[in-house]
Amino acid sequence: MKRAVEFARRFDERLVEEVVPAAHGRALLTPSLPRVYYANHFAVDLGAEATAAELIDELEPIFAAAGLGHRKVSVDDELGARLAPDFRRLGWKVEELLVMPHRGATPRIDTSSVQEVGWEELEPIWAEGMRASPEIQNEEEVRQLVAAQHRRRVAVDVRYFAARVDGRIASYCELFSDDRTGQIESVMTLVPYRGRGLAKAVVVQALAESRATGHDFTFLVATADDWPKELYRKLGFETAGSIWDFLRQVAQ
Repeated sequence: MKRAVEFARRFDERLVEEVVPAAHGRALLTPSLPRVYYANHFAVDLGAEATAAELIDELEPIFAAAGLGHRKVSVDDELGARLAPDFRRLGWKVEELLVMPHRGATPRIDTSSVQEVGWEELEPIWAEGMRASPEIQNEEEVRQLVAAQHRRRVAVDVRYFAARVDGRIASYCELFSDDRTGQIESVMTLVPYRGRGLAKAVVVQALAESRATGHDFTFLVATADDWPKELYRKLGFETAGSIWDFLRQVAQ
C-alpha cells in the first residue's frame, strides 16, 4: 500500500502545472485543463489530522481563485474513511478506490490479440470512449481529457497495450513505469466489444511487460463499488487498502 501511494503521489505532482501549499496538504492545479478533475485536486498530507470542514475552508479560496467549477479532495490514508460520512453529509460525492497490488497467481489468458501501440493510434479511441461516458458533457471536455492523457507522459514513462478485433483497437490499457514500480491504468474496452475477455488480455499482457521491464511491484487502482475489481482479483490482484476522493460541483 505504502509503495503504491508514494508512486501515485509522485505522479500526481509531476502531472500538474502548479502546486499550492496549504496547512494540511497541497492544491495540485492545471489551469489549462480546468475540466480534468484528477489534474485539479487538493491532496491531503499523509498523516494529517483535519475535519472535512477544515479542509473545505482551506481549499476554497485556492480553487475559487483558479476559477474552477469543482472542488476535489484526495486522501490517501485512513483519514479518508473517517472523513467519508462528513463529506457525504455535506453533499459531496464520495468515492472509495481500492489499491490492488499483484500478489497472486496469474491465470492462463490468451494474449495473442494484444500488442504494444503508440499514442497516435489510441488518441481517437480515447475520444470515442470519453464520448460514450454519460459523465462527459461536451466536446471541450473531451478535448481537455485527451490533452490530459498526453500530459501523463510528462509525469511518468507510459506504454500502451491494445487488443484488436478485425484489425480495429477494441480494448486497451496503460502501463506507468518509475524505477522498479509499475502501475496498470486506464483499462477500457469499447462498448461493442465488451464481454469477450479483451480487458483480461490487455491487463495480463501489461503485467507481463511490467515484470519483463524489471518491476518487482505492479499495482492498479479500482473503484470499490464497481465490478472491475472482481475481474482484477481473478487475475491475481489483491486489495491492500483504500484511498478516497471527495468531489463537489459548484455554481459559477
